[in-house]
Formats: sequence, C-alpha cells, structure tokens
Amino acid sequence: MSDPRGGQFWAGSEPSAVAAALAALAASYTVAMDRPVTTRTMWLDSFDLRLYRRGMALTAVQAPDGDGCMLGLSRTDGATVTAGPDTLGWPRLLARLPDDLRPHLEPVLGVRALLPMVEASGTSVTGRLLDVEGKTVLRLIHERPATVSRSRGRLPGGLWLIPLRGYDAAGECAARIAHRAGLVPDTPSRYPAALRAAGVDPDAPSRPVMEAGLPARVAVARVLLSFLGELEAAVDGTVSDVDIEFLHDLRVAVRRARSAVKLLGDVLPPSLVAWVTPQLKLLGDLTTPSRDLDVLLEELPSLTAGLSTGRREDVEPLVLHLTGLRADERRRLAAGLRSPRFERFRARWRASLLALATWDGQPCAGPIAAEVVVERLDRAHRRVLRLGSRITDASPAEDLHDLRKRAKELRYLLETFPPTTDPADARVAIKELKALQDVLGTFQDSEAQREALYSLATDMMANDGASARTMFAMGEIAARLQEDQDTSRAQFAAMFEQFCRRSAQRRTAPPGPRRTAPATAMAGAAS
Repeated sequence: MSDPRGGQFWAGSEPSAVAAALAALAASYTVAMDRPVTTRTMWLDSFDLRLYRRGMALTAVQAPDGDGCMLGLSRTDGATVTAGPDTLGWPRLLARLPDDLRPHLEPVLGVRALLPMVEASGTSVTGRLLDVEGKTVLRLIHERPATVSRSRGRLPGGLWLIPLRGYDAAGECAARIAHRAGLVPDTPSRYPAALRAAGVDPDAPSRPVMEAGLPARVAVARVLLSFLGELEAAVDGTVSDVDIEFLHDLRVAVRRARSAVKLLGDVLPPSLVAWVTPQLKLLGDLTTPSRDLDVLLEELPSLTAGLSTGRREDVEPLVLHLTGLRADERRRLAAGLRSPRFERFRARWRASLLALATWDGQPCAGPIAAEVVVERLDRAHRRVLRLGSRITDASPAEDLHDLRKRAKELRYLLETFPPTTDPADARVAIKELKALQDVLGTFQDSEAQREALYSLATDMMANDGASARTMFAMGEIAARLQEDQDTSRAQFAAMFEQFCRRSAQRRTAPPGPRRTAPATAMAGAAS
C-alpha cells in the first residue's frame, strides 16, 4: 500500500476496472510491470478519529526489509509529510512521535494517543508507461485488493498514476484513459475506504439519540445501552493508561447514565433503578481521584508558566509527588475495573437493559418517549433557572457546583433527545449551556485544585521534606487559582442573565409553521 507523492489514486467499483484500464493504457503506450511485492499498511488515528474528522491520514508502511515502518501523514492541503524508518510500537503519545510529524499532529491530537485503527496486507506491482521512443513518461503502481486484519472485508484495489516531470500531457492522457475504463479519482490516503472495509462507519452519529415514537421504557433502555457501550469501549484504554481521555470518556458515559436514570428512571422497574443508582455512583467515585490528578498534572505547566517569584524548577517536587500519587490511584482504578464486582455489574446491567429494550412493535401501556422527555426537559430547565436565580455574591461554592450538575443533566437530556423538526434550536441551546458550564467549570476546578494544593503541601512537608521554595511556588499557584475562581464567579452573573434572557425569548417566540407541539416544548424547555 504505497503512498507515492505527487500521484493520483484511481479506483473502480468493479474489480475488473483496473485490469481494463491497464489494457487500455497498453493500447497507447508500452506498459512494463515489475514483479509483485508484499505490502502491509497500518492506518493510525486517535480513538475518537480526530485525524479522520480533520481530513488527515497517517499511515505506517512496512519497509521491504522489515526494518521498521515509513510514516506518511496526508495533510488537509494535500501535501504529505514522511518520517522514518520508525521502529517504535503503538499506541504512542505525541511526545514520542518523530519531530517532523509533531507540529502537524499536535493541534489535532492534543493529549490523545495514536492507535492502530486498520491494517491491510496485500501485494502491489510497480510499473512504467513508455512512449514510442521508449522513454518512461509515467509511473504506475497497481494496488491489488488487500486483506483487512480482524475483518472479513477487503480493501479494494486501485491504480496510482504518477506523471514524471515534463510529461504532464502524458499524465492527463493516462487519466482520461483510466476514467473511460471505469476508474475514478479516490482519496490518496485510502483511509476512508480502509475504515469501511474494516466494518467501521466513521460518519455514524457519535451520540445516541432517543427515538421519540418508542414506548418510553424501551427508548430509555436503548439509550442506556448506548451509554453502557461507550463505557465498555473506554475500559481497556483506561486500564492500560493509553491516554487520559479514555478515563474522561468513561466518566462521561457514567455521568450520562446517572443523569438518564435520575431524570427518566421512573419509566424503568423500580427495583432496577434502586440497584443501579448506587452502582453508578460507586463507579463515579472510583474514577474521580485519578481524573482529578490527570487534570491537575495537565494544567500545571500553564499554572507555573507565569510564576513571578517562584521558579519552574521549584515545582518539580510537586510534579514528582503528583506523579507518584497518580500511579497509586491508577493501580487502584485498574484493580476496580478488572474486579469481579465490576464484571458482575456490567453483565447484570446489560442483561437488564437488553430485556427492556426489546420491543415487537405492538402497542404497550405507558407513555411514549416524546411525552416523557418533553416534560422532563421542562422540569430540568426550570430547575436550572430556579437554582441559578438564587445565587448571589454571598452564595457558598456548593451552590454553584450544584447548578453546574443540574446544567449538565439538562444538556445531556437535550443531546439525547433533540427536537426533530428544528434541530437548530437544540444546537443553540446546547451551545449556550456549554458556555454556562465552562464558567461554572472554571470556578469548580479552580477551587478543587486550590484545595488539593493545600492538602498536597501538608503531605509533602510531612513526608518528603519539601523545600521552602517549593512551598512558596505552590502558594503562588494557589493564589492564581483563587484569582481564576473570583473571575469566573464575576463572569457567572452576566452569563446566567444572558441565559435567562434567551430562555425567555424562546418561550415567548411564536412557533414556526412546521413545528409540532412536542418539539416546541422541548426547544423552549431546553433553552
């Protein structure tokens, strides 16, 4: 699976199209083909397909001698950046990537690791087109259909046409011949085709959506099954500590499930809700310490970048202390996620939801999903307005923390059950809720990190004998966090006033001509 620079890849819907194109080219040129060589190509991406979503692709092509791989990054501008031979394994974080690739990948990947997404093995044949004088005017590479690992699919073959300098006319002629034979230009990286061959739908909705017309119990169970699937998909990456976003994904899935059970659980069997509610809370509690340490370690460089009295090296003992604590918490987290108790929870929760999610299409007692969720959206929205309106400059921090939780519940519900007649209403409402949550999140994170620093300082002085310089530097960081918290609290008042004003505007705005009553209620309630 070569990725030659400067060429165009042509593919056809019929397996015989490449052979037909080669035969047609042979009618106008002399076609000289070499012997087939074995190829193995791996496409790399983050777990959430960040490269794919940005129109990029990173391949690792096995060297002919088996000594490492050549890495090729197809950028959004069509250019290719290469590096290698590379002998390190995968997954791999940004810091361990070749220097030539890091500047292009850092804005896209962030803290996410690169993982092998698809691997294909096959053969390719290199060739040349010669004119009547026997001069090579164009290079060919015939990529034969390849076997995709861990899949029954096959990556279709195709033909690279690579004109030589000074023979652009021959390249254009060859392209016309290939097109008449049934080939069409395809993505040079072949990444989308490889994903499809592996049975991956990269454009599938990333978030489960509740079906409005289903019985409420069935619809809620199916959404909870989706959340459980997201949780399970993040477990291995969390246990292996591939990157810190796996734990974040796991926690989001747990929070979404807890919110759905809390707001919609009355349509489920009471005994099931009584059992799963504490189970989900225990899972959230298990993951909290590790996530808090991840966030603090991630933000520490920016917090220490502008120290006025302390030096960056004064904070190194804190980093070492946090790293040790993180290792301890990660071991505890991994043990919890590998435990028989967690396996029993997953098995029972999945079996219970599968039983509830099965529906034969026959009418059943109880409301449909739309009727339930519209009312819950309105209730959740009123709760956010009520709690937020009570917050003053003298309110304790717990009041803002509680408001942030209620705003998240409202947002999760709106994301799960958006109105079908006017999705723009939901997108605007979600954007406004995220803006409000960002302010509240800065407030909460600043307080939590400041309190954590106080506790860490006590432990370090008692156990490590930390220097006075380190303590002063930590004090300066704590003071900066206090400033961030004060700033976010001041921003909250204006942000919440704007949120209330837009909510009122939506409630008083006349519905559009095509909007149904349930969608109107949801859009107004969730704003």
